[in-house]
Amino acid sequence: MVSRIVKHRRASRTDWLFFVLKNATLFVMKPETIKAIFTNLLFVIGVILLIWGISKAALTGARLVTFDKYPLAGYEETRCEYASRPVIEEKNVNVSPDMLTAQRASCEESVERNRKTRQVEDIVQSIVLPLSGLALVYFFRRYILK
Repeated sequence: MVSRIVKHRRASRTDWLFFVLKNATLFVMKPETIKAIFTNLLFVIGVILLIWGISKAALTGARLVTFDKYPLAGYEETRCEYASRPVIEEKNVNVSPDMLTAQRASCEESVERNRKTRQVEDIVQSIVLPLSGLALVYFFRRYILK
């Protein structure tokens, strides 16, 4: 029995490039395939937006009906209770109550402004998300549901 000794050499970059080009198979997509992938993707995005928008609308509606004031996130609701007092370098200077009430009134005013802004943003999202999802589903359903 004759044994063969094969010498291995390290492959160079040109060898690898030749190997890749030699064994590469070309994957050409037909225009119909590209159109089908695109329409399916937009249809699925439309369904996701529709579901997300309906859930957002239900949540916003529940918040509007349940609470007398539109709720904010945790800290935003109670931040006026933890308002910082002005730093006074001299120990014998007292903070006037008028200054503290003015600071608290300013803080409560900004909380109310944030509350109204959040309410408007949630209502707009509750309307826009389902409508955009419905538009995508409507325009691409004829390609999907044949």
